[in-house]
Amino acid sequence: TDVFFAGDLQNRPNRLAGLKQLEKLKAEGYAIDIVRDKIPREEFLRRCAQAYIVWSPEGYGGDCFRHYEVALAGSVPLMQNPSIQRYAPLRDGEQAIYYYVEGDHLVHSVRRALQNRDLLASMGQAARQHVLKWHTHEALSRYVIEETRRTLATAAPPR
Repeated sequence: TDVFFAGDLQNRPNRLAGLKQLEKLKAEGYAIDIVRDKIPREEFLRRCAQAYIVWSPEGYGGDCFRHYEVALAGSVPLMQNPSIQRYAPLRDGEQAIYYYVEGDHLVHSVRRALQNRDLLASMGQAARQHVLKWHTHEALSRYVIEETRRTLATAAPPR
């Protein structure tokens, strides 16, 4: 599969606009797998692993767990350009593909990426390694503990 997406579209205008762009790519002959209904987690992960790219639009926030699930499956997450500073972000062009919601930027980003499927396979593996290093529950817990210790060590003593 070239691009996979599974998700809720209800009251999500950016997702509806993106879906139209995926449907445009499908009409051009790209292998686009779209699931509009809820599917079991195992099925979701299997379909992620079968895709070069998985569209991972924002949910209720700019950084969501789905980006990291996609990467763990060895696929390249296709995400909106972030508007927030994130911890250990996936890097554009190395481990992820970012797009702007305006216009047909999603379509152009996908077309450009699919010109080199071998590179996408390498990016998917790089994304997986990045997530294993920085975004597992253990790694995130370690980060919180280290940051808390660092903050306490540099904090002014109470008066």
